[in-house]
Amino acid sequence: MNTKEMIADSVSDFLESNPPSRGIRWVMVLLLLFCGVPQKTVASVTNYSDRQVRNIRDQFENSNGDFPQEGKKRGRKKKIKKRIFGRIVKYIMDHPRSTLKDVARYLKEEYKLEVSVKTIERELEEYDLSDLYKLVRKREKRTVHVNYAGGWLLAPFIADMVNKTRQAYDGLPGSVEAILTLFFLSAFGIERPFHLEDLSDPGFAILTGRGGVLSRTTLFRWMKGCRKSFVLRFYDLTRPLSDFFGKKLKISIDEHVVARWTRKVKIPGTKHPTRGKAMKADKLFYVFELTKKRLLSFKPQSGNATLANTALKMIKELISEVTPESVRMILDAGGCKGSVIARLSKIKHLTFLVRGKRQRNLVKQWEKVPKSEYRMYTDPGDPKKKILIADVRTKIRGCKELVRTILLLNEKEKGRDRFYPIYTNDEVTSTYDLLVEYRSRQNHELCYRVMKHDLSLDALPKSYPLNPKEEKVQFRDKHVMLVGWIKALAFNILGEFKESLDKKYHKMTAGTIVRKFLDRPATIKTTADEIVVKFDYFRECNALKEYCDKINQSNLEISWFTDKVLRFEFESEGEFKKRKSFLSAG
Repeated sequence: MNTKEMIADSVSDFLESNPPSRGIRWVMVLLLLFCGVPQKTVASVTNYSDRQVRNIRDQFENSNGDFPQEGKKRGRKKKIKKRIFGRIVKYIMDHPRSTLKDVARYLKEEYKLEVSVKTIERELEEYDLSDLYKLVRKREKRTVHVNYAGGWLLAPFIADMVNKTRQAYDGLPGSVEAILTLFFLSAFGIERPFHLEDLSDPGFAILTGRGGVLSRTTLFRWMKGCRKSFVLRFYDLTRPLSDFFGKKLKISIDEHVVARWTRKVKIPGTKHPTRGKAMKADKLFYVFELTKKRLLSFKPQSGNATLANTALKMIKELISEVTPESVRMILDAGGCKGSVIARLSKIKHLTFLVRGKRQRNLVKQWEKVPKSEYRMYTDPGDPKKKILIADVRTKIRGCKELVRTILLLNEKEKGRDRFYPIYTNDEVTSTYDLLVEYRSRQNHELCYRVMKHDLSLDALPKSYPLNPKEEKVQFRDKHVMLVGWIKALAFNILGEFKESLDKKYHKMTAGTIVRKFLDRPATIKTTADEIVVKFDYFRECNALKEYCDKINQSNLEISWFTDKVLRFEFESEGEFKKRKSFLSAG
């Protein structure tokens, strides 16, 4: 009998003569293994299995020599599945500023998996990824000179839209990148998504939180997989209604006609206001707030929809959601319909001004108004010009009662063109003040002009199938609703941005603001913690410095760009001249 067998017999006799104790058995296992006794022999002597002996040895080698205490549970080390481990690595790469505690919180919130920080740390070491944070933070350091850098000036206004996008499109991957791509396409006046193939500048990609520009095929695939319920939820969440709850509201509702050039598909049409002919078209109905000049609501319709019926639905919906103290609504001649005016008169706290249609039976009533009823006023738009206005009552078909009419008379015209009627249910406000108020509707028309020429409002997705099987095609509003509303958000955000600057910029159009401030080159430096945008020197850079200082002080985190803090810097005139002289020297 050799020494190892003698030790094994002695340990066996010791364990039989003493009461069973887990701690003593552990000591004996380690003693036998230390003396070189084979693992199978140790298992038979101590009444453990081979696997239990191996676990005891591994636990002792990975510890500081402590033994498990009596009465406490023991078991195998917690392992993380490879699928979940891959999510951990992705989270660390997407959030280089995070810690292992943040990773553990992420696993608990997203997958209801409670894992300790030590377990995550051990798993990273097992896969030789203990330096993952250092590698990720090192990779985040880069410097690049780009165009479109002024888009970062809109970050304080976009941040809320990004959070609501995640809420609306919960579970649909790539939603934030797709929405931001559509937004900046509109803001920079890039008409169609296929132009994404020509955008090689990384500045546009960085704005959307990506390393490269989103391809048009990826964008189309996302839009195809996007449900209409997601679009409607995004629309409801991003409507700027919170500023008007319980307050006085002044709005205008009007339509914008978008021509459709298809020959294959039979879709409804209407008379195009600028082309002067009947053609296939879609109509976009927006609610425009006249005080702050913001778009509040949107409804796309087929070409045969009318302003009167659509405005009635939209105003009822708006009142139910905002519950304002009072509403004053202005409509163009398309909203003049007797039955609709009668129903508008019954809505509580609603005052309307509707331009009337010059129909034959109405013109006969106005021709009977004596010249003595007209009063001469100064034209609100031209102080040198005088106008004649009469305050009369008109009988409209569909209305039981006479409607107050502000009737303008132009003696230079002939026939029905002499009259310009405005219907209202306001019995208090003076005639001249009502005329001034109605002319404020022109801001809505200017809004459409800006959106058409600066934000490419007419460049919308198709509202009909390309290969219809039926003669009559149902109007498909999902994609038109999404893109049309994103263009409205671009108009609102650009309006808020210019109002945060000096007063001399408040009257500039969106296209002018983009050319002056947004479409600017800059050097972007990124680290794991910050993204620094250093603008190249330009003539009006001083107009942005106060605005950018406020952003720098607020430590604004860019949630769609790995939670980096946004900083702004400006190249001095001296640095610009030095760089220019260096480049000109060759």
